[in-house]
Amino acid sequence: MNFIILKDPDRQQAIRKWHSELHDEDHRGDRARLRRCDRIDAVMLEPACFRLCQKTKGDTEGLALVAGLLTWVENLSDQPTALLLGRFKPGGDTPLFSELRFRRLLASSAPDDFYQGMRRAIMQLGKTADPIQLADEILHWHAQHKWPDNYQGIRQWRYRMARGYYAPQSLPTGLISDSSRRPQP
Repeated sequence: MNFIILKDPDRQQAIRKWHSELHDEDHRGDRARLRRCDRIDAVMLEPACFRLCQKTKGDTEGLALVAGLLTWVENLSDQPTALLLGRFKPGGDTPLFSELRFRRLLASSAPDDFYQGMRRAIMQLGKTADPIQLADEILHWHAQHKWPDNYQGIRQWRYRMARGYYAPQSLPTGLISDSSRRPQP
C-alpha cells in the first residue's frame, strides 16, 4: 500500500492495536461514547482518543478524526476506502457511495463536515474499511487542511480519493473483480 502520512510501521501497528482493542468486548463503553460524538471537539474529550494520541504521538485533532471514524469500522478490508466507495452495488450499475455524496465529501473544508461525510461513507460500506489505510487517508485530509501549500496537484487528498473512486473503470481486468468494474464508455 502507498501511504502518504502513516509511513512509520510503529505508528501503523499502534493504530491497528488501538482499533483491535477498541472492538474488544471489554471496550464497549468506549466505543459507544465515541459513536455518540457528532463533533470532533467531543471526540477529543474521550479517554479512548487520549489513549490513541499517547500511543501514536501525533496531532490531536487529526487523531481525534481517526478515533471517531475508526470506531465505526467493524469489518476489515485490504482495499483503499475510495476504491470501495466507487464499487458498484451488487447486481447494480451505481456505486455504493453516490457520486453526489462523493463530491460533497471531496468538498469538505471543515473538520466536522469531513467527519460527518466520512462517517456516512463508512456506513455505506457496511462498516468495512482497512483501518490503517483509512487512518492514513484521514490524516492526509487533516494535513492538507492545515498545510494546503504542501499538498498540491497529485499530492492532494482530493486527487488521491478521486483516483481511487474512479479506478474501477480504468484498471486492467484481473486487478479487480468484474462485479466492481464500471462499464466502459
